[in-house]
Amino acid sequence: MKKKLGAKPLILPMPALLVGTYSDDGTPNAMTAAWAAVCCHRPFCVGVAVRQSRKTFANVEFKKAFTLNVPNTSLARAVDYLGIVSGAQEPGKLEIAKLETVAASKVDAPIITQCPVNMECQLIQTLPLGSHSWFVGQVAEVQVSEEVMDSDGVIDTKSLDPLIYITTDSKYYTVGESVGQAFSMGKTLSR
Repeated sequence: MKKKLGAKPLILPMPALLVGTYSDDGTPNAMTAAWAAVCCHRPFCVGVAVRQSRKTFANVEFKKAFTLNVPNTSLARAVDYLGIVSGAQEPGKLEIAKLETVAASKVDAPIITQCPVNMECQLIQTLPLGSHSWFVGQVAEVQVSEEVMDSDGVIDTKSLDPLIYITTDSKYYTVGESVGQAFSMGKTLSR
């Protein structure tokens, strides 16, 4: 038996990402976003939903660039803080969270150095949807900490230890064990 919950955006789990931007005066800013996803393979594009009231919204509109930074679970407290506090009210929130930034290599946005994965994105489209707008960014560069890569240059999920968010209980989680190889284990069902 299933229970009806009404219309909700219930995708589980969601990433807990940090969206890095510069304000018009060059101040680095970051906000937490769970509503984000890969949205195109050619060209490589990602999207993130941002409320118009957020400082990040104005920054992306101004600079036409942003970064998506993948934090690990050790950054959970800082990630939560960056989702609670707006850069409009607290421009020094990155310092309070003890997070450092450096300029991205290919777009006009900061990367958060403590995050093991950083995607540099050039804004290519904005889709106003209501409470949020969907920013589509073409990925210009990806930077990955060597500590989370195996000897073949593949990101090791256990080493990455990405932070994930579950909206139903408003909690952060870590990733569990692998259950099988994608694009392979399903082949056993083929006739």
